[in-house]
Amino acid sequence: MSAHAHAPGHVDRAAPGGGRANKYHPVLVLLHWTLAWFIIASLLFGFFVLRVVPNTDPHKIDMLEWHMGLGMAILAAMLIRLVVRWRTARPAPAGLGTPASARAAGRAHLAFYVLVVGMVVTGYATALLAHLNDIVFARNGAPLPPTFDAYPTFHLHGWIAALLAILITLHVLGGLWHWLVRRDGVMRRMGWGGRRVEGDANVPGH
Repeated sequence: MSAHAHAPGHVDRAAPGGGRANKYHPVLVLLHWTLAWFIIASLLFGFFVLRVVPNTDPHKIDMLEWHMGLGMAILAAMLIRLVVRWRTARPAPAGLGTPASARAAGRAHLAFYVLVVGMVVTGYATALLAHLNDIVFARNGAPLPPTFDAYPTFHLHGWIAALLAILITLHVLGGLWHWLVRRDGVMRRMGWGGRRVEGDANVPGH
């Protein structure tokens, strides 16, 4: 997908019906910002709370219940977002004016999906290995394992979370670059109102 035509008002094909859009679908916008807050909250809670609270702390089970529940909500919202993204028209990847940067932006979005799903999957794999479903949700009275370090999926979960935090930081910096330096209108694509779909008369509001 060529980026040399990615001017501020550029629209590109996304939907199966061939529609083009200058902004993302309102449902996709809502999911984007909801997921942003959910994922950032989950990462911060994991890094700065769960990691430092020992498993012997009686409140750790309540903390894990919140963390795991949020993980399920993130996975559900992510799957809905994938469907909406595939079914609706959307703008072209926001590069820096070159084909290479546009390709990099597209790959960064793919990496985001892979990392989020990977983080949720490794988190729940750890939960299954440590019997957390029974301990945390069923409250069977059993104690938490002394540590989760014995589970390889736990370490993988942490590494994926770190990579996701780096990717989110780069994403935020890229957004600020477009907003404050380039001022090319890219940030408006993830806002509400003024959405236009072109190229398919059958899906005027798609």
